[in-house]
Amino acid sequence: MKPFLSACAIAAFLALFLSAPAAAFRKEAGGTGGCTECHKLTKGEAGKLLGKVVDNVVAVAPGPFPGVWEVDVARDGKTYPIYMDYSLKYLFNGQFIRLSDMTNLTGQRYTELNRVDVSSIPVKDAIRIGSPKATKTVIVLSDPTCPYCVKLHGEIKKAAAKDPDVAFLVMPYPRNRNDQATYRKCLAVVCSKSENLLDDAYAGKEVPAPTCKSDAVDDTMKLADRLKIQGTPTMILPDGRMISGYMEAEALLALLR
Repeated sequence: MKPFLSACAIAAFLALFLSAPAAAFRKEAGGTGGCTECHKLTKGEAGKLLGKVVDNVVAVAPGPFPGVWEVDVARDGKTYPIYMDYSLKYLFNGQFIRLSDMTNLTGQRYTELNRVDVSSIPVKDAIRIGSPKATKTVIVLSDPTCPYCVKLHGEIKKAAAKDPDVAFLVMPYPRNRNDQATYRKCLAVVCSKSENLLDDAYAGKEVPAPTCKSDAVDDTMKLADRLKIQGTPTMILPDGRMISGYMEAEALLALLR
């Protein structure tokens, strides 16, 4: 994921943090008992404070603990949560994790903020894995020559076999758009509409030449650009959450429960 703060900005913030004693922060932030009745921060005020490092302030809300605002900001087409103390002198860029929730380190807030409109994704050329009657459908953008895509492909087949109510729509494309060999392999799979040929592609086997002329692979690359997908594999869940990277079948099914 591309950081939304520049290296210079981060260095400046770190210098500010390291030069200020913790006691001073607690005093300026209004202590641990601060409340939104006594402290106010509007989107406009946050925008003026952060205008040099973000494109736009989307929302302001009370933070995960007293004395902190959560500010949702836009940068390069993505939305991120950052945090400011009540004194408006300190900025935090990162995750706060409850000790009672240490197993959940997947950046849920970022994922929640960047849901996509699933209905806007054209899937007519995707290859289905799983029952056509499944009510939960996951869209998968991946490259058959990407090692983690290959591993995920095996797991989505396991997941579909374990839960007949879950299906996957695989949209293969080359993560390196100059890789013509992978482009042809993806197009051959799309032309065939065959799950077996899809499996062969992810198994590293030779596949026949494309048997059709189609813009489907190009359209998938454009879709990846539109969604600002920066790596493969990426899954789009039925509720619009985008999940990047490999995960095992059980973990994947747990996201759909």
